[in-house]
Amino acid sequence: AAQKQRDLQHQIIMDASRSQREKNHAKLLRREAESQLELLTETRSIVQSDFYSYRYFASEGFLPGYNFPRLPISAYIPGRRIRGSKDEYLNRPRFLAISEFGPRAFVYHEGSRYIINRVILPVDREDDEAHTQMAKQCENCGYIHPISEGEGPDLCEFCEATLGAPMRNLFRLQNVSTKRRDRISSDEEERLRQGFEIRSGVRFPEGATGKAYQVGELTSSNGPIAKLTYGNAATIWRINLGWRRRKIEKQYGFMLDIEKGYWASQKEADEQDPEDPMSARIQRVIPYVEDHKNCLIFEPLATLDEAQMASLQAALKDAIQIHFQLEDSELAAEPLPDRDERRSILFYEASEGGAGVLRQLLKEPDEFAAVARIALEICHFDPDTAEDLEKAPRAREDCEAACYDCLMSYMNQLDHELLDRQLVQPILSDYAQAKVHAAPSPISRAEHLQRLKNLAGSDLEIRWLELLEEKNLRLPSSAQKAFSECSTRPDFYYENDFSVVYIDGPHHDYPERQGRDVEKRTCMENLGYTIIRFGVADDWIEILDRYPSIFGST
Repeated sequence: AAQKQRDLQHQIIMDASRSQREKNHAKLLRREAESQLELLTETRSIVQSDFYSYRYFASEGFLPGYNFPRLPISAYIPGRRIRGSKDEYLNRPRFLAISEFGPRAFVYHEGSRYIINRVILPVDREDDEAHTQMAKQCENCGYIHPISEGEGPDLCEFCEATLGAPMRNLFRLQNVSTKRRDRISSDEEERLRQGFEIRSGVRFPEGATGKAYQVGELTSSNGPIAKLTYGNAATIWRINLGWRRRKIEKQYGFMLDIEKGYWASQKEADEQDPEDPMSARIQRVIPYVEDHKNCLIFEPLATLDEAQMASLQAALKDAIQIHFQLEDSELAAEPLPDRDERRSILFYEASEGGAGVLRQLLKEPDEFAAVARIALEICHFDPDTAEDLEKAPRAREDCEAACYDCLMSYMNQLDHELLDRQLVQPILSDYAQAKVHAAPSPISRAEHLQRLKNLAGSDLEIRWLELLEEKNLRLPSSAQKAFSECSTRPDFYYENDFSVVYIDGPHHDYPERQGRDVEKRTCMENLGYTIIRFGVADDWIEILDRYPSIFGST
């Protein structure tokens, strides 16, 4: 009887345990279903709130982009039941969101603190992995090389330096979701203070004849002192490599649950946040964003140290803003290839649609010198005599190395210990006396001029090219380009200005030839081209002065 009673008690305990496990399993399934439903609701809400028909037409080129900016990245903020508040979405531009909405970062909204705990994965992704890609970034110039197959190129397309290993599992940052977080540990506060390591890269668009960018040289009396490369609508990448003070420096990225979208805890890869249950399918990814911006790469030909490059970057950025009357948010400047190896400076027009000012630094020979003079004034130097004024006009204390009236700002706090206005004074003085010699192609001006001379059909055309070079005027994009619609082949063609140039020799004075010239001129004008003729007996300087927007000022 005692044994039967013990067996009965054991059976009751086992049944109760089985019932509890079934309840726990049912609760887990219900919680998972609620989580998936919440995720679908968030995705549908973000897609519905972010899709905007006018913005779509702007992205396709039917409407001006500066009126309808590209889609930002949104962070879902769940409403609080206590206050009865509704769900909300915080929108940030892509280049800001890559750090502010980074993995496990904190955002503050209406007095509450939220953690970025999950990324909303696209619904059309593969079952076994997240949407990722590979790319190589040149360690010498920062140029980006996306890889569609294989291991990618071995040499940089921009500077021809040897490329290293590719960055794998690059993950385009999507809209994210947050969770309200009341408690925060000291370790999390320390990581928040350190921030992310963000690296930028650039890639120029492909043109009909190769890379579509323009090259110029800043030349003083002693020869070239800097190289300028301008690209219209270049692709700028911003890559989040991880926390600045991570244990393994060369280990990039973050652990992502590719099934649920949760970011793994930043403590250790194998530790899980009990509030964000991870599945077994975890993948290390490197978040990134990209956008199209007008950009200018400024590369000093002389070897400058880290402090000189940081100080030069701050001085030129502020000077460009003052010279072209830009707000601080309209222009951005970053070192290339990264903060530790500063070989050049990337300037890009951060405002939507671009301000259209960086092109002017190559288009006008004296614009960069004017910017350098303003930079000297910013650094408390007289631009004419290079005398040290020691402080800003209304400042009470002298500036020894840098102050908030010259090089220091809120945005370059990480460079404050490097900034020194004394280091850049001789450099800016040289820039203030230099001129920009630009070519309308990726090759140097001298190479482009020789190419045009080789294509020229007469000595008269070569004389015209030599006059442009003598006056440092803009060179044509190409020569002897055929226009089959009008059965004509102008001597020179200015692609960006939609203009063609004819150099007329004595044979154009005959009535029959003049009649054909009129027919071709009418046809070309009907196509929208500006026709400019230089006769053998004309005053070429006077004709050049008539079109300063095409040739520049003599």
